Amino acid sequence: MGPRTRTGDYWKQMASKWTRVAITSGGLEPVADKGGGRNSPFAKAFIDTLKDNDSIIDGVQLFGKMRRPVIVATEQTPQYSDVRNAGHDGGDFLFVRKK
Repeated sequence: MGPRTRTGDYWKQMASKWTRVAITSGGLEPVADKGGGRNSPFAKAFIDTLKDNDSIIDGVQLFGKMRRPVIVATEQTPQYSDVRNAGHDGGDFLFVRKK
């Protein structure tokens, strides 16, 4: 199966709902502060993924693209999850590249 296509309705739905999610550089294990040039490996993967984006990307897509490079380069496993009991309503963060 190929990647899911996001339509205008999807973006409107995600933007209209409360979002309480967290993307973290790891779980309970220690995380690397060095190894990503001037940034941590996690920050480098985050920034590189945003730079490669030429339209709209949601948090799930962002996380999917940056997770593997961090795992391969380090001994940490990034996490993406809803924040419990914080009012999450099923939305997601939307990242749009400035032109």
